[in-house]
Amino acid sequence: MLPEIKQLLDLQTIDAQRADASARIDRLQRDLKRLHDAIEEEKSLAASVQDALRELQHNSRMKNLEVDELDSQIRDYQKRLDEGIISFKEMEDLRAKISLERTRIDQLEDDALSMMDSIETRTQEAEDAQTHLSDREATVQQQIRETQDHIDETRRQLAEMDSERVRTVEAAPAYLITQYESLHKRFGNPIAEIKNGTCTGCKLKVSGNTTERARGELGVVTCEHCSRVLYTL
Repeated sequence: MLPEIKQLLDLQTIDAQRADASARIDRLQRDLKRLHDAIEEEKSLAASVQDALRELQHNSRMKNLEVDELDSQIRDYQKRLDEGIISFKEMEDLRAKISLERTRIDQLEDDALSMMDSIETRTQEAEDAQTHLSDREATVQQQIRETQDHIDETRRQLAEMDSERVRTVEAAPAYLITQYESLHKRFGNPIAEIKNGTCTGCKLKVSGNTTERARGELGVVTCEHCSRVLYTL
């Protein structure tokens, strides 16, 4: 095998490794985003439980305020009955209002009791959600750190490959590098082996003369079909 072909094969190997490393970084970055999204989703779920609890607590306070207002109204009506000088019709109206308001208070108190049970349940749910969030966040943060470490290590390896590529390019003839780079824009494997008279790049038969030239190491040989640089072992 010509030394120039060996240099191009080394370059092709480096480029394949660089492509794999770049793809791995992209994949790890997608994993990293999914992990961050998972934490945000857990936080959103915990926040929704807290919001529901706060809404219940607010509604409970409003119910109690309404009960207090109705109770105050009833006392006012009763005072007018007990102390005021009013007509029979006004007395009947006040008694009806007192009865109606007491019925309303009973309903509100029942609602308030039911709401207290819901608040108790929601409070437990909120505590459980917060505990789950803390546990889940700790686990996911560890996964994030590990994934970031993998990204950093792969980037370090990629930087080493870049340096190795520069050295390989500088050691090879400039015209061959130009030819290689042009082919590499089209193919992932611009350097292909001849096997059984076939270019392993395009899978087409090459001429016997091409095979003999490649075997005889009489300069750089290219495939007559795809223009890849050929070699044979």
